[in-house]
Amino acid sequence: MDGTSLLMLGIILALLCASALFSGTETAFTAASRAFVTRRAKEGDRKAVTLGRLSERKDRVVAAILVGNNLVNTTATALASALLISWFGEGGVAYASLVMTALLVVFSEVLPKTLALRSPDTAALRVVPVLSGTMRLLGPVADVVNLLVRFTLRVFGGRPPEVEKPGITEDELLGAIDLHGMGHQGSADLAARQERSMLRGVLALDDMVMRDVMTHRSRVTSLNAAEPPEQLLAKVLASGHSRFPLLGAGEEILGVVHARDVLRALHAAGDDRARMDLRAVAHPATLVIESRPLREQLQDFRKAPIKMAMVLDEYGSLKGIVTLEDIMEVVVGQIAERGEAILGDLAQEGQVEVRGDVRVRDINRELGWELPEDEAATIGGLAVARHRGIPKVGAEITVEGFTLRVMERRGLRIDRLSVRPPEPPIQH
Repeated sequence: MDGTSLLMLGIILALLCASALFSGTETAFTAASRAFVTRRAKEGDRKAVTLGRLSERKDRVVAAILVGNNLVNTTATALASALLISWFGEGGVAYASLVMTALLVVFSEVLPKTLALRSPDTAALRVVPVLSGTMRLLGPVADVVNLLVRFTLRVFGGRPPEVEKPGITEDELLGAIDLHGMGHQGSADLAARQERSMLRGVLALDDMVMRDVMTHRSRVTSLNAAEPPEQLLAKVLASGHSRFPLLGAGEEILGVVHARDVLRALHAAGDDRARMDLRAVAHPATLVIESRPLREQLQDFRKAPIKMAMVLDEYGSLKGIVTLEDIMEVVVGQIAERGEAILGDLAQEGQVEVRGDVRVRDINRELGWELPEDEAATIGGLAVARHRGIPKVGAEITVEGFTLRVMERRGLRIDRLSVRPPEPPIQH
């Protein structure tokens, strides 16, 4: 083997390495997490800053990489053909085709891309110098290629692709949340599931309104200013709540009274219950419509002295109340009050007994079920909606495989029921 052949073999080997570098760079660049790159850039990583800037024109970068990769592949194949023709004559073309195809596929495509996919974020930061050098050398060529692609698409009636905007969609974020903690076992899996639930709850705040978390007025303990002060004091002491709507004649909303305000009113009256005046200590009521977004109300609660809002219907009548705790439960899950158990602790033998006013969303969240949430806000409302009427005590309603059994009614209201999930399929 003469010196010329050795030189050509060396050049071919170098071109194969360059092809592998281009292939791995392309995979790392396109597979790198934008969230990872953004976080590292904010931490001051210069490579991440450069990578983020290049990602703003991903089409241009990919075109430059592909131009470089095809250039070295074509050159390597041409040199291999010339070398093998000098060795084997015309049959060297077939040999060159077979050998270069195997080398390019295994060592310049599959191997580097597999390595890049093992840790695309780290790999992307490592190949930033390659990306920068490629863009300096082949960036103008990539621009010409993209212009030709757009022109060809217009000629044939296609729509040129829009330049990808940096950022992440809500669907992508939800997908990332679903992947968080996958594969963990035991306590780590439980913690991951709770974290996923909380993250989804944060995103849900933008899509939910006051009616979705409202406590209906039938469940609200309110104070009527027309009642004797002794009765009002007894109602406050008997209740487990700390805030109470204060109503007047014709259910006029006079304000909100905190339990400590009752003590102040009693002290101001010289401990004379009969002279206690709750109107004097009531806070102005926050009045909102039922379609107000939760996120807006949460911002208002941050500045409000009393974390309770009165929800009005379209006729201006009181429909229910929403507290800061109601909104926080969307994120952190059920917050138990005194004497109230967490739904997950109630489940026995696969079923659970709950109040009729428990929200379907809370049941799904705490127990991992998939009851429909678009038909009614509460589990009792779901039973009524599917039964197409008020079911009797003992009635069983089937909803998407779940069995809802009415345990107790108070008037026309379903006060308590049991929910049994579908039987798991029999494994053969």
